[in-house]
Amino acid sequence: MLPLAFAFAAAFALLAGGGAAAPPRPSGTLLEVVVTLPRAPLAVAVGHDRTLAAAARRRHSISGRAPAAVAYLRTLAAAQRTLAARLAVAVPAARIRWHYGVALDGVSVLLPSADLARLRAVPGATVWPSVTYHGLRDTTELAAGAASNPGPTLIGATGLWGSNLATAGQGIKIGLVDDGIDQAHPYFNPSGFAYPAGFPKGNTAYTTPKVIVARAFASPSTHWKYAAKPFDPKFSFHATHVAGIAAGDYDTPTGVSSQPRISGVAPEAYLGNYKALTVPTKDFGLDGNSPEIAKAIDQAVADGMNVINLSIGEPEVQPRRDIVDRALDNAAAAGVVPVVAAENDFASAGFGSIGSPANAPAAITAAASTLGGNRTRPDAIAWFSSAGPTPVSLLPKPDATAPGVDVLSSVPPDAFEVQDGTSMATPHVSGAAALLLQRHPTWTVQQVKSALASTGDPVHRSGSSGEISPLREGGGRIDLVRADEPLLFTDPSSLGWGLVRRGLSSTKQLSTTDAGGGSAPWSVSIRAQSIPSGATLAPLATTLVAGASLSVRLKVSRTARAGDGTGFVVLTRGSDVRRVAFWFHVEVPRLGLDPHRTLRRPGVYRGNTAGRASRVSTYRYPERGLAPGVRTRLGGPEQVFRFRLLRRVANFGVVVVGQARGGRISPRLVSGDDENRLVGYTGIPASLNPYERFGGAEPVVAAVLPDTGRYDFVFDTPTGAKPGAFRFRFWVNDTAAPSVRLLERTIAVGSPIRFAVRDSGSGVDPLSLQARVGGKLFPLRYSRGVLSIPTKGLRPGREPVIVTASDYQETKNMEDVGPVLPNTRVFHASVTLRR
Repeated sequence: MLPLAFAFAAAFALLAGGGAAAPPRPSGTLLEVVVTLPRAPLAVAVGHDRTLAAAARRRHSISGRAPAAVAYLRTLAAAQRTLAARLAVAVPAARIRWHYGVALDGVSVLLPSADLARLRAVPGATVWPSVTYHGLRDTTELAAGAASNPGPTLIGATGLWGSNLATAGQGIKIGLVDDGIDQAHPYFNPSGFAYPAGFPKGNTAYTTPKVIVARAFASPSTHWKYAAKPFDPKFSFHATHVAGIAAGDYDTPTGVSSQPRISGVAPEAYLGNYKALTVPTKDFGLDGNSPEIAKAIDQAVADGMNVINLSIGEPEVQPRRDIVDRALDNAAAAGVVPVVAAENDFASAGFGSIGSPANAPAAITAAASTLGGNRTRPDAIAWFSSAGPTPVSLLPKPDATAPGVDVLSSVPPDAFEVQDGTSMATPHVSGAAALLLQRHPTWTVQQVKSALASTGDPVHRSGSSGEISPLREGGGRIDLVRADEPLLFTDPSSLGWGLVRRGLSSTKQLSTTDAGGGSAPWSVSIRAQSIPSGATLAPLATTLVAGASLSVRLKVSRTARAGDGTGFVVLTRGSDVRRVAFWFHVEVPRLGLDPHRTLRRPGVYRGNTAGRASRVSTYRYPERGLAPGVRTRLGGPEQVFRFRLLRRVANFGVVVVGQARGGRISPRLVSGDDENRLVGYTGIPASLNPYERFGGAEPVVAAVLPDTGRYDFVFDTPTGAKPGAFRFRFWVNDTAAPSVRLLERTIAVGSPIRFAVRDSGSGVDPLSLQARVGGKLFPLRYSRGVLSIPTKGLRPGREPVIVTASDYQETKNMEDVGPVLPNTRVFHASVTLRR
C-alpha cells in the first residue's frame, strides 16, 4: 500500500499546491485568472470511462486514492507541468497559485494585467476571468415567536430521522463553501462523533470529529491577517449560521426562553469547512474570487463531500465564461449534490433576479419562504427571495423553496441568532439532500433534485391563499416525507422554453424513472397559472407509465399576445400528485423596428430622441430598476446605437455625459435587437460595485464578460419626461484605472493643489473623486480633466495628499476581470505649501 499512497500524495501535491513558475514582477496591477486545459477533470472523466468509474466512483463522491484515479490525476498533473513550462517562456512574470484536477482541469495564474493577452496566446490554454462573490446579505431580526425554529419539523426532516436518529444523516458529509465555520460552537459539539476513515483534513487545529475538514483559500488580493485561517474571529459568522441549519447537533440548548433546544436538518451529518470568502469588504463581510471558490469546490469533491452548500452570489454573466458554474456542474457529474441560494434581490430587481452560481443548471437552487412566526401562515414566499428566470441564460429557476425567514441558528462565539435570507433556506435543502442520500444511497443528483422539486407544497403570496409563480417557488416548499417516497423521478425537474415568438411550435421531452411504487399509470394534465392568449401547452399523452417519456408541446399562434406562461405539468394517481414546473415568455419585440446607428470605435457620440418613435417602454431581465431613481416605465421616444463585438473582451459600455436642458435619457443595453434580452444587471443604469456607491443610480450601462455578437444601446425617455439631445461616451475593454499626475509640487497657500486626472477608456467618474490632505477629507473641484483642492486654512509646510479616482466602468465591476477595484487609482503625493 505504501507505493500507492505515495503516488496518490504526489499526484495531488501538484494538483493542490502552488508550483510557482516565476515570481511576478512588482510593477503593474496583478490579476488572478483560471486557465483550464482540454482534458476532462476526474469528476467528468468517471462518467465517460467505465473502468475509471468502477475504480474511482463512490456513492455521491469520488475516491482519488483508487489506482485508476491516481493514474488519471498523474496525467493531468503532467499536462499542467507542461503548461507551467510554456508559461515560464511566454509569460515569465506569471505564477501558478492553485492546481485543479477533480472538478476542473487547470490552474489559477497570478500575472501582471499587461501580460493577459500573452497568456491567452499560450497553446491549449482557455482563460477564465476572475469573478467576485460575497456571502448573501441577510437580515437579522429578533421577532416574537421567531425562536420556535420549526424548520426541520415543517419540511418533514423529523419524520425521517428514525428511532435513535438512525437516519439523521449519519456518514453524509456536507461541505460549506463560505466564510468559515466556528468549529468550537456548542451547536457542533463533537461528543458522540468519530472521524471517518481518512479524516481529519486540512488545518487540523480547526477540525473536530463533527467538523472534519477545515481549509482556507486566501485570495492574493488581500493581506488580511486571518485570510489563510479556516475561521476569522473578526468577520466569520455567515457560515456558522448556515452550518447550524444544515447539521447542528440534535436537541442543542440555545438559552432562548421560548425555545430552549433546536436541531439541524441532518443533525448526525459531518461538516466540511471550505473558507473561500477571505477578503474583508465594507457592508458585505468577507468576499471571495472565483479562482478560490472554484478551488474550494474542487477540493470539496476531492475530499469526498457528498453535498456542497453555497449561500453566496453575484449577478449572472455569460455562463460560458463562469468558472464557478462549470465547477458546480462538474461536481454534480461526480455525484455530489450542489445546493445554491437563489439570492435576495426581488425587492430591487423583481423577476430575473437570480444570479451566479444559482444559475448552474445541475445545482438545486433554493428560494426562501416563511416559517409561520409572528402569527403569519407558513409557506408564504419571502419578500426578498429572488425570482427567475436567470437574466442571461433564461433558465427557469429556482428549483425548490425552504424556510428562510426568522431562522434561529448558531453565530460566533457560542451564541444563537435569528436571520432571514435565501442563505438560510439553502442549508435546509442541503440537510434535506443529506437525509435522502443516507436513506437512498443509489439516487443520482438529478433524482434527489426531482424528488425534492416534484413533491413540494405550494407556496403562496403573503396574505393570500393563491399559489405563487414557479419562477419564485420552483416546485414548492420541500416536503421530505413525500420526497422520501417520490414514486417516480423526472428529468428534467422543470421545463423551460425561455423567450418564444409568434409562430413557434416546440416539443420538449420529460423522461421518467420508477422510484419504487410508481409503475402504475399516471394521469397527465396541465395546471396553468398563466397562459398568454394565443399560446397553448399540452401533453401529447394523457397517461404515463414510469420509465416512459412524456412529450409536452408548446404552440404559439401568429397573433399571440406577449406574456408569461407558468404553471405545472401534473401527474396524478389517486391521492398521489407529482408536479413539474414550466415557464415560457411569449415576446413580441418592437426594438428591431427602430432605425439604428452603428458604433465602430470608442469615442464620444451625439444623439437626439426628439421626434423619434416610441416603440418600447419596458425591458427585461431583470424587470425592476435595481436602484432608487432608475425609471422602468420608458414610454417616451428612444434612439438605438448598435455595436457588434467580434472578440472576447472584459467589458464594453456607454455613459451619458451630457443632456439637453430639461431632457431626460435613461440608457439600456440589450443583446441583439430585443428589449427582452437585457444583458442582465449591468444593462441597467445603476451602480453594482460593492466597494463604491452600491445601489445608486448611474447613467452607465455595460456588458461584463460578454460573448461575441450583436448588441444595442438604447437611449430611452422615461414616461412623461422631455426627449432631447444627449452626448455619450462609448468604450471597449476598459481594464485600466484613470491616470493621476500632480501638476505643481510647490503651491502658495490660497492657491489650489492641482492634479491632472484623465481616463482614455470609460472616462473619469466625478462622483468617485476623493482627496485627503494631511489625512483629512477635503472638498474638491473637477473640471476639464483637472482636479483642484483648495488650500485655504492650511499652514505652510509639507503635506501628504491622497487622490482616489475611478472611471465609469468601475460602477459595473461587481464581477470583473481583475482584483478589487481594478478601475480605481489611489495616488499618493507630497506638496510643499509656502506663504
